[in-house]
Amino acid sequence: MNKITEKIKKIVESNRNLTNVASGDFISNVVGALFWLYIAVLLTPEEYGEVSFLISVAAFASTLSMVGAYNSIVVLTSKNIKIQATINFISSCVGIVSGIIVFSIVDKIEIGLLIFAYIFTNLVIPEFIGKKDYSGYFRFSIIAKVLSVVSSLVLFYFIGHIGIVIGLSTPLFLYGIKIFQSFRSMKIDFRLIKENYRFMTSNYLLNISESVSGSLDKIIIVPILGFTVLASYQLGLQFFGILMVVPGIVYKITLPDDARGNPNSKLKFITISFSTIIGIVSFFVIPIIIPILNSAYNDSILPIQIIAISVIPGTVASMYWSKFVGHEKNRVMLGGSGLYGGSLIILIVFLGQNFEELGVALGFLISQSLTMLYFIFCNYFFGKEIGEKNE
Repeated sequence: MNKITEKIKKIVESNRNLTNVASGDFISNVVGALFWLYIAVLLTPEEYGEVSFLISVAAFASTLSMVGAYNSIVVLTSKNIKIQATINFISSCVGIVSGIIVFSIVDKIEIGLLIFAYIFTNLVIPEFIGKKDYSGYFRFSIIAKVLSVVSSLVLFYFIGHIGIVIGLSTPLFLYGIKIFQSFRSMKIDFRLIKENYRFMTSNYLLNISESVSGSLDKIIIVPILGFTVLASYQLGLQFFGILMVVPGIVYKITLPDDARGNPNSKLKFITISFSTIIGIVSFFVIPIIIPILNSAYNDSILPIQIIAISVIPGTVASMYWSKFVGHEKNRVMLGGSGLYGGSLIILIVFLGQNFEELGVALGFLISQSLTMLYFIFCNYFFGKEIGEKNE
């Protein structure tokens, strides 16, 4: 037992940076998932659906405002290109326009705060990663998550479910300080945008395609099926998110290995096997958990089970995603992201109208499976080119 403990200690000490990132992500994701499960207990499905809708609108608007900022800042900052202030300025200006447009449509002023909270978060966090300030990444991730969760709960008890949306905006002030510091420490230089235009455009398109499946799907559900169906879908996604925590951490481990030509196949196989087991287990456990959480979702048990078991194709796809990102196969990544987002939206509209929440859940599972098959095909097709065919 002591030998195992010593071995784990050595791994942690030799990978301190990775430990900070992984532990920050793990704590933040678990706290966030548990928070949303608790919120599902407190709110009616209608209220839960409305909150999810407002958050999705803010997330989608923030993505459109950020000109591919996240990956661009990570890569360019790591190369010591001081582009942060320029990207921060452009994203903030576009964010103001997005906030005004969204407010005119939704008539909820708190969405403007949430849009900027998401923008500032995705401007500051990649700067930590690009500069390899992993301890800062850990601190800010945890503080921001705790701040948003506590604020949301406090405001909920004072002003109701809209207080949750306002509470989620509180990291705006934490990250706003870092944004202000960037303006003081470096100049706004639009020439840097021109010099890196192609790279930033590619990142922007990738972010938009990812946002289609991450936010637009929820926005589309409301006018077609209503807040209650969205609540069922969102609750299923919370279970899916919990099950994807471990594959998400493994992704951060395998990505640098893939970039160096080391496929780390054993770790990927173990991760896929683990996700298969917990996916199957969750399918049988969810019918026990849902009535305990909120009996209003009893009719949504099967759709939530279907979404949860999607962790299996989702994990397989993420392992291939690591491989193609590591080998800089941008077209493959854009194709996979576009396929997933496009198929998800089409299936939600078609199956949702015919089978409601069950159709939405099936659309999610089918989209995850199609993406997995796409990456398997691409792996076979590009295998010789990257030297790892039939990995």
